[in-house]
Amino acid sequence: MRIEILMRIIFTLLLILITASCTSSRKYVLTQDAQQVVSRFKQIACTQKAEMMAGTPYHTPVFIFDSGKPGETVMILGGTHGDEPAGYEAGLRLVRELEIAAPKKGKVIIIPMANRVADSIYNRRIPVPAGADWERGNLNRCYPGKENGLPMERMAWQITQLARKNKVQIFIDMHEARYFHLNTPQESYRKKGLGQTIIYYPNEPSSWVVMNLLDNINSAIANPDEQFSAIEKPILHSAAWWAGKYMNIAAFTFETMRKLSLQQRINYHLKLVGIVLKTAQVW
Repeated sequence: MRIEILMRIIFTLLLILITASCTSSRKYVLTQDAQQVVSRFKQIACTQKAEMMAGTPYHTPVFIFDSGKPGETVMILGGTHGDEPAGYEAGLRLVRELEIAAPKKGKVIIIPMANRVADSIYNRRIPVPAGADWERGNLNRCYPGKENGLPMERMAWQITQLARKNKVQIFIDMHEARYFHLNTPQESYRKKGLGQTIIYYPNEPSSWVVMNLLDNINSAIANPDEQFSAIEKPILHSAAWWAGKYMNIAAFTFETMRKLSLQQRINYHLKLVGIVLKTAQVW
């Protein structure tokens, strides 16, 4: 047990050193809107606040907005990948919007910066110990997680426990990709060509929601390249894969295209989430 604790301390110190070196050469600066939300984390008016990975360098806040009335429970993640800022920018704005306009029915749970260390160094994943699979630092390859695993495995496990405890019925994870899905180099299909897609778990709850999402979002998009497509089957061990497979709920990965301006990407995420919340009569 003492050896395990010592190894955790050593790994944490190494992570801090690596984070510091990465941050000095490569850093994303949050927009002013997002910074204002972060600066008010402790003052945000919501029904309940929680913290993932409390007491560790990976700690990150959870905001729960509960109407107190029966309805759908929606869980939203941003910041799963640190080099995809539209997801956490949108997540932080959603916190602010729900603080102003609380749910009318049901409940909304937001983790705006799920992998906060990766977000701070503008990187897809966090470092892992020598010899470990590097994807153990990628939160979106760690589900359903491990209670006593590596940091992102523990983060994934805590997120799944939170979703189960609150009986989440709709799960959303916000991301970005390199290419438009409808205009992708052939060799990059699926691996990188996921921009402007709604990736859904192929079950009945997801199928009903995704059809409504596509109809609503695309009706207001003139540029064919920017229109959203639906893709089945979130990647193995992703958050949406876990939620669809193990909870049998409506589960989605929203992918915007990073060649669009940051504000466009943020707006698309906010519109998609807004459609889901209004369709579910939560907002």
